[in-house]
Amino acid sequence: MRLCQLTLKPYRNFKQIDLCLSERVTLIVADNGRGKSNILEAISYLSIGKSIRGSRDQEIVPHGEEFFDIKGQWQDADRDRELRLFYGTKDGKRAFVDDAALERVSEVVSLFQSVHFAPEDVALVLRFGPQRRRLLDILVSQSDVNYLRELQRFQRILTQRNHFLRGCRGRGFAADELEVWDGQLARSGGPIRRARVKALTELVPHVERHYRLFCDGAERAGLVYQGAAITAEADLPSEEECVQELQSELLEVRLQELKVGHTCRGPHRDSFGFQLDDVAADSFGSQGQLKTLLLAWKMAELRFLEARSGQLPVLLLDDVFSELDSRRTDAVLESVEQLDQVVFTAPKNPAEALPSGFQQISLAQSA
Repeated sequence: MRLCQLTLKPYRNFKQIDLCLSERVTLIVADNGRGKSNILEAISYLSIGKSIRGSRDQEIVPHGEEFFDIKGQWQDADRDRELRLFYGTKDGKRAFVDDAALERVSEVVSLFQSVHFAPEDVALVLRFGPQRRRLLDILVSQSDVNYLRELQRFQRILTQRNHFLRGCRGRGFAADELEVWDGQLARSGGPIRRARVKALTELVPHVERHYRLFCDGAERAGLVYQGAAITAEADLPSEEECVQELQSELLEVRLQELKVGHTCRGPHRDSFGFQLDDVAADSFGSQGQLKTLLLAWKMAELRFLEARSGQLPVLLLDDVFSELDSRRTDAVLESVEQLDQVVFTAPKNPAEALPSGFQQISLAQSA
């Protein structure tokens, strides 16, 4: 999978920019504030239909404009394809694939796949549970559109169930009605839990291997879900077991939920985390350790998506070399040599050891 051309007109700080990207490695060089990160964000938009940074669509529209427009041309195996995302402050967001309009923007997910790393993710993802869940959900959604639909369905049921719980505080407790909501939430939430654990089971050997590569085996990386360590040989529960487990949890906290007026258990509250030597990484890991751990996760994402689609996604590395020593920099570059396409950003040429034949783009000339 290779992105050949990217056109933004306009997008954040760009009135218009057209970039032809190298088949292998592209390095985008510019001073801070020139929009390097915005370009990688725009590429991610093509993958997931929204900002990888969590920005609202209207925040992407440049000052004084009323829309943004992203167009990408990529090679899907031997086929040339085009994807366009348009957002207008009056008309909302629309998506087009090969000039055909999609019914829903979410249908772009899984078409053009990319994996995105940014330095700010180290603090956001490694230290905050909701961001870790989002990280995992975006990955699994890119590999399975049915998972994304189930997430959307779960959110609708969750909103309705919370509305019911808030109403119970004013009119009393209706057990039979709440049991119906419990059943619906568990029937939707159980498969989500199982899909997450299954994905982590596939990811953990790749995370372990890349972390060893990046840090010379000084520590052992691991993953946990709901407090349970994930191993490559983990016995996965069935969907029905996950449904029954969630129903039992909802029954346990029923009185608490009726008191607070919202759902206290479920995939929206589940914990997923990273470990180093069997201890929570966010509790004691240094900034360098956490950055290395997230890099290992991103490399694992690539292999996970490749296993599902048969193609390697595009890897987007935003200012990845900052705060990395020469050994870790060399390890990252060694990993990059095995990939199909990588787009780096940096304030200057980060290393003389960049892969041969890489393309350098200066935003000072292109913006």
